[in-house]
Amino acid sequence: MKEFIKGQKYTHIEYMELSIAEMGESKSEHTDRADPKVGAVLVDTNGAYFDKAHRGELRVGDHGEFTILERKYPNEDLEGFTLYTTLEPCVKRKAPKKGCYKRCINARIKKVYVGHYDPDPTVASNGVKLLKKAGIEVGFYDKKYEEIIAKENEQFFKEAAKRAEEEKVKEIQSAIDPIENELIEFQLDDLSEEAQKDLIEKSGLSYRLGTDSFKSYLNRMKLISVDEESKTARPTGLGLLLLGKNPEEHFPQARVKFTVRSKGSDPKIKDIKGALVLLPQKIEEYLEFVFPKGFSSRSSFNRNEVIEASSSAFYEVIMNAIVHRDYAIDGGRVMVDIDDEKVVVSSPGEPICTLKQLNDFTAPSFSRNAKIAHLFFEMGFVEERGFGMEELSKVESFGLPKPVFTLENNILKTTLYRDINPEKQTVSQSDLPGVEILREHKRLTTKEYKEISGLKERQARNHLKTLVDNDLAKKEGTAYVWIE
Repeated sequence: MKEFIKGQKYTHIEYMELSIAEMGESKSEHTDRADPKVGAVLVDTNGAYFDKAHRGELRVGDHGEFTILERKYPNEDLEGFTLYTTLEPCVKRKAPKKGCYKRCINARIKKVYVGHYDPDPTVASNGVKLLKKAGIEVGFYDKKYEEIIAKENEQFFKEAAKRAEEEKVKEIQSAIDPIENELIEFQLDDLSEEAQKDLIEKSGLSYRLGTDSFKSYLNRMKLISVDEESKTARPTGLGLLLLGKNPEEHFPQARVKFTVRSKGSDPKIKDIKGALVLLPQKIEEYLEFVFPKGFSSRSSFNRNEVIEASSSAFYEVIMNAIVHRDYAIDGGRVMVDIDDEKVVVSSPGEPICTLKQLNDFTAPSFSRNAKIAHLFFEMGFVEERGFGMEELSKVESFGLPKPVFTLENNILKTTLYRDINPEKQTVSQSDLPGVEILREHKRLTTKEYKEISGLKERQARNHLKTLVDNDLAKKEGTAYVWIE
């Protein structure tokens, strides 16, 4: 490995890669479960290399950030330094230990670059939020490095997610994110049964609506707030957003406005509102009405990869806007403007990563709304927890202009261009996803196809609908039937 000399300057990429190499040196303290692997690199105020550390380097169980900030340099003035760490700094540790985010604050670190979010969905992004609240700048590793870190910590991440799922209800504490505070003017009856059932079904949860175990799950995810003394519960702001019958009563900005303009006709305006977990289906149905054959107004040719790619990217961008927007901005709705040349999706709030990372398709999977991102991923509404870079990167490879991200007055705008030539880039019907599976089984419901293919429900449904669009299958009740 390359030797790093204290006092010499290296590149941002070299510091990220050094922290990942250091991560590999981490020492585990347990034999019955996996421990996280963490590497940390400290850079001085001039951008020069200062030192590195890994978990368990000096003492078993010591976190990487603690090792470099307080074990190695307990009396050093680190004010204004930059820290690279492969895992989001932890928030809580058993007393008298402190969370690593506090150690960064106490050391007066100026900026922290984070490689991967906390794998526990109930606390993910809290470390980042607390650092920002203390005035510390936060940046993120590129997606390719995030994926390396995830692969190296795969077993720990699996076990952490399982522990979070099995954890019992604990005493409710003041929320780190204000949106997770309880809403005293609302009751559990203000949550939609349809939305809750949809959450259970699409996430594959083992709970039943109304049971204590399901309430415990909602409590852990900060969707409801339980008063331990009175044994009563109320929705939090987050719970009302995701599951409320009428979330717009408290969050009038929580709706999606479509404006469709086409030459020779008046603009069509449509507001879509309601529980966030029900919006994807409503939006998908509306898009099918607006674009009955994908992005093209033509109906005489079969769906092809260009149409499929652009449609998937369009859907992904709208889902990203719902998931990652800043819900604290009053009056800031997600806006979708469609004309014959382009689609522009406007999302309130600055992105937490850089515009360069977005435009280079290297944005990591961090979100300011980690729980919304987690639930949308678990329910199959988004392909990944981040900005759907894989779907967007496909667009250019199919001959479409590259999507563009811009920031205007605290509004993130994503522009997808519709310059397509379907006749030039057709593919054989036999190449369409799902052909071989449905041809073999003859008749399948979405659930059956999902189980066979291993896909999320939305992907499974889209595959089967594509076969219907191409006259390879027909819909009979809830089943899709292969046409001989």
